[in-house]
Amino acid sequence: MILKCTSHESLLTLFSYLANAQPPGKIIGVWLRDDKNLIIEIYKAGPQYFGKQIWGNFLYEDDGTTPIKDEKNANERQRRRDLKNLIILTNLNYEGRVYDGGTFYDYESGKKYKSILKLKGENVLKIRGYTVLSPFGKTTTWTRVQ
Repeated sequence: MILKCTSHESLLTLFSYLANAQPPGKIIGVWLRDDKNLIIEIYKAGPQYFGKQIWGNFLYEDDGTTPIKDEKNANERQRRRDLKNLIILTNLNYEGRVYDGGTFYDYESGKKYKSILKLKGENVLKIRGYTVLSPFGKTTTWTRVQ
């Protein structure tokens, strides 16, 4: 590939973009949600990325063994699913600097949102959930579990 830059600014912009681009797969691992009540494992299946809930205080009834179900799900047939190991991030594609095109499922509301994930360094992940336009969404921050 041959790149032509017509100005010094364009060349700096190109180098800045390349410096910020990260190789795919950097989000694979185990992450702690900002409220410290949920741990999510992000993994790759085929060309896409997914995330499932693997730990949280809310995953079991008070007895500590009976799994809590996905009772708030808008789809009545899915309300029998356990919250433990529930896949909450689906079909994310790597788009150079972001993971995009997938959905985030909020078990607390039972709703799905479009999502964009961005790594900030190696150990901070920003998850933006939105319905129509990203600027009107909400961002949460997860940190990598070492």
